[in-house]
Amino acid sequence: MTAETLTAPEPASLPNAVRFDMASEIAGRTYRVWVFRPFGPPPEGGYPVIVTSDASLTFAIAATMSGAMGLTGRPSALVAGAGYPTADDDRLSPMLLRTRDLTPPTPLEAIRPQPGLPPPKAENYGGSEEFFRFLTEELRPRIAADYPVDPTNQTLYGHSLGGLFGLEVLFRHPEAFRSYALSSPSIWWNSRAVLAHEAAFSQRVEAGEIKPRVLVMIGATEQDPPHTPPPMMTIEEMAKLLREARMVDNARELGGRLAALKGPDGYVARFQCFEAEDHMTVVAASLGRAVAFALRG
Repeated sequence: MTAETLTAPEPASLPNAVRFDMASEIAGRTYRVWVFRPFGPPPEGGYPVIVTSDASLTFAIAATMSGAMGLTGRPSALVAGAGYPTADDDRLSPMLLRTRDLTPPTPLEAIRPQPGLPPPKAENYGGSEEFFRFLTEELRPRIAADYPVDPTNQTLYGHSLGGLFGLEVLFRHPEAFRSYALSSPSIWWNSRAVLAHEAAFSQRVEAGEIKPRVLVMIGATEQDPPHTPPPMMTIEEMAKLLREARMVDNARELGGRLAALKGPDGYVARFQCFEAEDHMTVVAASLGRAVAFALRG
């Protein structure tokens, strides 16, 4: 290959995907939204929809997996991811924005300071209800106006704090989505306060009032001491936090309780533990499984 045959690098893009910014009157902020449309024609009722939080991390994987599923001859899903329009060199603002969007109201004294982040402030937490309303009252109608989608077949995916958010939506608004894919949910947040809504949810399932489809996922090594600690922490400090968080135990116990419920036809609750995956490597594994769960069951 000669120098004459080389071309200058260009920005890469994902086929059949678009990106736009959308101001939310409910949340009072602007979101960056990514949308992938399947390559094939929609089924009679419209495309199934998968909605992901943390889109800068999750969207491309989910969209690629959905497109790959279409190669099997089955309908693939339209994927919509919600994230934040920030500069490439700004790593702090997205972390603060996502933490507000993905956490329920939380007493400030219950929030553990994070290494490398500013001291906790009340305005950086507790916006999960507004984010839920943005997804369902503002983004959902926009997607439905632009694409042929199935309003009865929509899935919510979230990882970590996004899994906590998805669990809160499941418990408090179970009919908002048909399926919930909860990856490494941060059940430990605020002393497991999210589980306060579980009993009422379980009663509604067993009374036959609701029949969501739920997939709880975790990486098998998420409670193991790290080989390398994050900045400004020792291995011992990180190991202590992991033991207290009980990521694997909490997820496994939740999955077992949900699977034990005697719900109506259509209610599904499954648990998936991915061997050898940690809190970050499990993202790709859980997204692949979530797409399959949304499309194939």
